Amino acid sequence: MKKILVAVDGSEPSLHAARLALALAQATGAQLTITYCVAPMLIPGQVPFTVVADVVKAEVERGKQLLEETARALGDPSIRTAMLEGSPAERIAEEAENEDFEMVVVGSRGRGAVARVLLGSTADRLVHICRKPVLVVR
Repeated sequence: MKKILVAVDGSEPSLHAARLALALAQATGAQLTITYCVAPMLIPGQVPFTVVADVVKAEVERGKQLLEETARALGDPSIRTAMLEGSPAERIAEEAENEDFEMVVVGSRGRGAVARVLLGSTADRLVHICRKPVLVVR
C-alpha cells in the first residue's frame, strides 16, 4: 500500500480513525494524508453575501486548524494534509480517485439507522460511492 487518505471532522471517532490510519500507514510504508471537507452552507436567501463569505472563511480556517491539530496529535512529520470543499462524501471519494489513494479511512459516530436516514452519514454514503476500499472506524 502506498497512499492512505483519512477524513477527519473533529469528532472523537474521526481522531480514532486517524490514529488507526497512521498505524496502517506505518505498518505498510504508506504515505498518510489527512483531509477535512468544508461542506456547503445552507443559509437562507435573505442573508447578505458578505455574511455567507465570512462564515465560509471561518469554516475553512477551522478546518485548517483541525488538520494541523490532528497532524500534531499523531506526531508524525511526514503526514500530509488536504482541504476540500463541497459535499463531504462525494469530495472525499473524488479525491481518493483523482489522487490514487489505495484506501480511505473514516470515523463513524455510530448513529442508528433512523438517524442516518434523517441526518445522513458521510461514512455510510462514502462506503456506497467510493471506488476505493473504505475502512469505517468506530
